[in-house]
Amino acid sequence: SERAGQNRALVIIHAVAFLVLAMLFLVKREKPLIKKLPVWVYCGGFIGMLITVFNNVAFGHISVTALLALALLGESVSGLLADHFGWFGLPVRRFRKEKLWGGLVALIGIIWMLDEFPVLPVAASLLAGIAVLFSRLINGRLARETNAQTSALFNYGTALSGVLLLYVFTRTRISWSIALSGPIYIYLGGAIGAIVVLLSNYIVGRISTFYMTLAMFVGQVTAGLLMDMALTQAFPARTAVGGLFVLAGLVLNLIKDRAAQTQQAIT
Repeated sequence: SERAGQNRALVIIHAVAFLVLAMLFLVKREKPLIKKLPVWVYCGGFIGMLITVFNNVAFGHISVTALLALALLGESVSGLLADHFGWFGLPVRRFRKEKLWGGLVALIGIIWMLDEFPVLPVAASLLAGIAVLFSRLINGRLARETNAQTSALFNYGTALSGVLLLYVFTRTRISWSIALSGPIYIYLGGAIGAIVVLLSNYIVGRISTFYMTLAMFVGQVTAGLLMDMALTQAFPARTAVGGLFVLAGLVLNLIKDRAAQTQQAIT
């Protein structure tokens, strides 16, 4: 983004991801599995665009840690609702009151990570988390109807068409020659994103969306801690403590779930 500008960066990221996935089909000599499905099943990429929009609104107005924590909150609450009602064809996993304790511990961790509360950035971060969940659920539905590769290809294909339209209407002064003159590694974000979407599409429906959300958050916090330590030579204690509380809430709910499953098996 610093070299190419936000809109050109979006085009590059999504184009690279789309090309990586298209190359994967070519190498395997396969074709995308296209079925006659509702149009919305193929539109997860458009919702994915909203994630970037909401994050851009929030970025710079609240800390990255707060942005991450609020997105988790929005994603977790909507994930619980998706599990409870079985949205987008997911298996129904009813919410039990016993989970409130684990959720409370995780919420304490999220609140601990927050240090600012401006209304618009906070709301945008929450909406980014909700958009993450809906994009993942729609892509997961398409993956179950077709396969993970087809779902990922359509995700980045629709998103690329959306960001191209955005670019046409909001051009910047930065030239493409400057945008494409950086070291190769800065253009690999799309390739990494493609791998993440492939893995996410494979996992959705196999585990609870709530636990998937929290597990991904723990991974993000761990990676963030390692990167912060490498870049600043300092240990971000506030983030670490908040992450431990979230992890404790996750483990507590997992224990409750195992106990409930054992009880059902006995009866």
